[in-house]
Amino acid sequence: MVGLISINYKIAPLNIRERFFFDNSEKLVFHNHLRKELDIEGLMIISTCNRTEIYFEFENHIGQENKFLHSVVKELVVFKKYKDSLSPHLNNLTGSFKVANHLFRLVSGLESMIIGEFQIVEQLKDAYYFSKKHKMLGPILGRMIQKSLETGKYIRTNTEIGRGAVSVSYAAVEQITNNYDLKNAKFLCIGLGETSKLSIRHLHQKGIKKIKITNRTKSKLNAFCTELGYESILFEDYKKEILNSDVVIFSTGSKSPLLTKKDIEKNIKRRNNKLLLVDLSVPRNLSHDLEEVNNIEIINIDNLKDTVNENYKKRKAEVIKAELYIEEFLVEFDDWTNTRLLRPSILSLKKQVRELFLNETISNIKSLSENATSKDLSLKLSKAYDKFSDNLVKKIKKASDNGKDEKAIEIINQIFLDEK
Repeated sequence: MVGLISINYKIAPLNIRERFFFDNSEKLVFHNHLRKELDIEGLMIISTCNRTEIYFEFENHIGQENKFLHSVVKELVVFKKYKDSLSPHLNNLTGSFKVANHLFRLVSGLESMIIGEFQIVEQLKDAYYFSKKHKMLGPILGRMIQKSLETGKYIRTNTEIGRGAVSVSYAAVEQITNNYDLKNAKFLCIGLGETSKLSIRHLHQKGIKKIKITNRTKSKLNAFCTELGYESILFEDYKKEILNSDVVIFSTGSKSPLLTKKDIEKNIKRRNNKLLLVDLSVPRNLSHDLEEVNNIEIINIDNLKDTVNENYKKRKAEVIKAELYIEEFLVEFDDWTNTRLLRPSILSLKKQVRELFLNETISNIKSLSENATSKDLSLKLSKAYDKFSDNLVKKIKKASDNGKDEKAIEIINQIFLDEK
């Protein structure tokens, strides 16, 4: 059995999503805690700017799905030290089919802020490989994730839903370039995560020349700047460089703000034009008090909704086709999970047949005299067969309530009656 707790942009504002963001070290600690307290069998956490989704496997608690889900939510709230009600901001699911349907839609770009955005694919892969590396995955959850990646790849190849550079990063660039004269604008990009790199590539495609980039990891920074022909600066110099820029894009994994009111309010008054700050990070890289500073304009993820809605219209036509493909992959996954439910019974049946038949056969053969004929051997084997078939008949009678359970009889007949 698999469950899901989703805190996403559709139902949770930015401040809630920030609060429940997980870095990798927290994922490991939370997994170990749940394994100890609730005996979970698997865990994967996807944590991005738009969502935190906790996928968990709990085969040992079948029949207690709602109770177990409530327990995981309770542990999450305690772990994140959150004291308000989280219920309005949660989308909870249990059951392998329902959770798989959500994950398949997610990796196919149908649950993204912009339909067809496939940035989530790399984010899912990162979360999957992290969980796999640290032995956090159960068998059902692992298979579900693999099948979801297969689904997403098929939909990207066989539909138009992902054509063109449409993503949160692109929406930010689109909003900037549509509303500002950028012919001579100077850009500063802070951070080189996936979102930041996509933003810079979109700017590059639009012919923006004056871009400086900084990042904590110098090797990563130098390689990227060399590739696109942009200038790099030391990370510790970014605050000085902000005042020399027209547009600053923040996209880092920092847990604390990289820029506050105190950092720039004194020198910002000297500018002749407004400074545009774009924050694509969760948690936010810009302090709340920057909204009090004059001569600054701020764009964050939640400000991008209008652009997102326009892009949504362009992609909507492909949704039905993608959903039909998802249904096909869901059927395959559901068949696998159903077959897996039979595995214990199949293994037990094979074991019982083997043990009973071998034991009886060996026992009867040993009792034969040296002068035994083939007829004697046949009689002994018939006794072994009779014992095995009698045992099977007893189980059939018990399973069908001695023939009173019509549904059981129908299934038994499907198994044992000869096909004509």
